[in-house]
Amino acid sequence: MKIHYRIKNNAIEIVRCYGTDDRIVLPEEINGLPVVSAAPYAFSAHKDGEEDAETWESEDAFSFGEDRLLAGEEVQEIVFPDTLKEIGRYIFYGCKKLERLEFSDTLMQVGTGAFTGCSGLKELVIHQKKGLKSCAKEILGELWQKIDVDFLYENGEAGGKRAHMVFPEHYDEAVENTPARILFTEYHGSGTNYRQCFYSKELDFAEYDSLFDMAVVMDKLEVLVDMSFGRLRYPWQLSKKAKKQYEDYIRGNLKDIGEFLVESGSLNGLELLSREKLWNREGLEHSIDLVKQEDIHRLEVISVQKLWTLEGIDAALDCASQRKETEVSAFLMNERSRMLKEEQKVAGETENERCPVKRRKKFQL
Repeated sequence: MKIHYRIKNNAIEIVRCYGTDDRIVLPEEINGLPVVSAAPYAFSAHKDGEEDAETWESEDAFSFGEDRLLAGEEVQEIVFPDTLKEIGRYIFYGCKKLERLEFSDTLMQVGTGAFTGCSGLKELVIHQKKGLKSCAKEILGELWQKIDVDFLYENGEAGGKRAHMVFPEHYDEAVENTPARILFTEYHGSGTNYRQCFYSKELDFAEYDSLFDMAVVMDKLEVLVDMSFGRLRYPWQLSKKAKKQYEDYIRGNLKDIGEFLVESGSLNGLELLSREKLWNREGLEHSIDLVKQEDIHRLEVISVQKLWTLEGIDAALDCASQRKETEVSAFLMNERSRMLKEEQKVAGETENERCPVKRRKKFQL
């Protein structure tokens, strides 16, 4: 990769990047000086002319094809170094294909309009190296779409912890009441409220979790699944009350959630339901039915991950028999037989532990 830069206050400011890969990883230093900022419009294709700058080229880069300007729709993912403190105004203006941004909590200053036109951005990964503060609120404030934010805590009390937080979309539209000739505004999504859960640059987890009832009313199933599963999978700062709230939502909508997980191929979601013991008979049967319609290989995956219950297999067997699905029925019969043997083995071991066999002493006459 080739980087155009300039030196300001004995530090490096990135001006432009050139290369062949749409994943851009910026270095921590150039010629011994730390990379601390990125200039306005640095990754935008709407920049008027190019500025005078020095050039640095990575020594270990293997280039396939001619280097191109990495700006606008050429940018898909960017990883900023831990040394970066500031990004300039409109730095990503028009980067419609930018999907993922990774940076640390050293970055605290975000220029005006930095994410204008970044409609494809889906994920932020923030390395919390110093504490709990970040520039997440400033970035989210410029984005209307659903954004997944992973906070990776690396020091202090939270060291080694992770939080996966989903911030729903939000937008408003003007709707006309034609008979009355009145315009009024309709608001969609709970994203506006979720974006206000920051105080002094720190995320308030309790405030975030308290908004879930609102999200249930205003947001789509797939968003609610991501939110609830994310909090249960990485329960940092998750209270017992909030945990129960997410679990109750999942149990109450298990049929629809199971269908969504199966159709989206989310094995992690199915594993979470099993680990947290959130399955009920109706939801499991419906999910199994859908899996059978898709592919027997997915049945095998459920077996490998030990997500079956005997009730679920019996329900699947009934359905397979009615449809005369001989291959599926044979597979399920074998799986059921294996499970019964395992249960009998466990039951036998438990019984032996509770009532050990008394061995008769041998007497010699």
